[in-house]
Amino acid sequence: MTRLGSTVAMWLSGIALSLVSMNAAAAVDELPLRFQVPATVSPEAARNLAAIYAASSRRPPLSSPTSLSDWDRQREALDRLMIPASDAIVAKLGASVQDDRIGDVPVVRIRPAGYKSNGRTLIYLHGGGYTFFSAHSRLGPPALVAAATGDEVISVDYTPAPRGNWQTVTDQVLSVWKALLAKGIAPGHIGIFGDSAGGGIGAGSVLKMRDQGLPLPGALYLMSPSCDVTQQGDSYLTLSSVDPVLDRDSSARGAEAYAKPQDQKNPYVSAVYGDYSKAFPPTLIQGGTREMLLSNFVREYQAIRGGGHEAVLDLYEGMPHVFQGSIPDAPESRTAIARAASFLQEHLR
Repeated sequence: MTRLGSTVAMWLSGIALSLVSMNAAAAVDELPLRFQVPATVSPEAARNLAAIYAASSRRPPLSSPTSLSDWDRQREALDRLMIPASDAIVAKLGASVQDDRIGDVPVVRIRPAGYKSNGRTLIYLHGGGYTFFSAHSRLGPPALVAAATGDEVISVDYTPAPRGNWQTVTDQVLSVWKALLAKGIAPGHIGIFGDSAGGGIGAGSVLKMRDQGLPLPGALYLMSPSCDVTQQGDSYLTLSSVDPVLDRDSSARGAEAYAKPQDQKNPYVSAVYGDYSKAFPPTLIQGGTREMLLSNFVREYQAIRGGGHEAVLDLYEGMPHVFQGSIPDAPESRTAIARAASFLQEHLR
């Protein structure tokens, strides 16, 4: 039995937030260090994180999947829990959602309230440790970005591991990409973004596009991206014990389901090992200082900049993994989404 890993923990905590008394905040000092809220975050973030962390500390563990059917059952159970919360975010923002297929890959189209086509399109790749969630249970981040940019977001409902793997998933992303280009959409008017595992999938897919001689997107936006599934980097030593969302064991289990050990340093799996001396789009990387993956962000940023390309590393004090989606009303999250919208609009003109 292990604690929930990857983004599962944060999203289930978001549901639990509505069930936890605000008195939980008063008991924060009694919680383990990993679930204590830094004093340096905004008051709004502190209130919400205190309740989320209190719920997280009391959540029972899940068993480790040992078969495909085990993985399926856990994924389906988590989707059933998350879809109502996901739909509520969409309703609050007044967005519309429509199922579709592009390049023979299932996708979900998310359009902001009052949408009018402006020639730009965004492709979103959801997180979930490579193994959990779906385009329907992860509508929050794409709906927030759609509302901030005014753009349609196409969320790729890729096949999670172990049903899919790094080869099939990146091929699905490229199938959607090729189909959009075939429709006449200019590549420079398309942006790609993703959170957590989805950020790693996005960066790896762009490297694969480039190596296949395909046109590249106009911009890449990575939210707390998983850019090295081998768990190399200083923050795995310094921050894993205080990360309130991720843990090394379950993250490694998801990585093993997605890519065999001998494949885990393939750049399409772990983008930090890519060759950035060749073309790569302008990239915005966002994350928090309470993330075990912090070294992933820094190393990917340095790799892109070292190749002579534009990259921005935008970090937020005391924030946990993919904070933009878990506490969207906090000043930190509003700032992060606004900066992302500005970055995408600038580069997708």
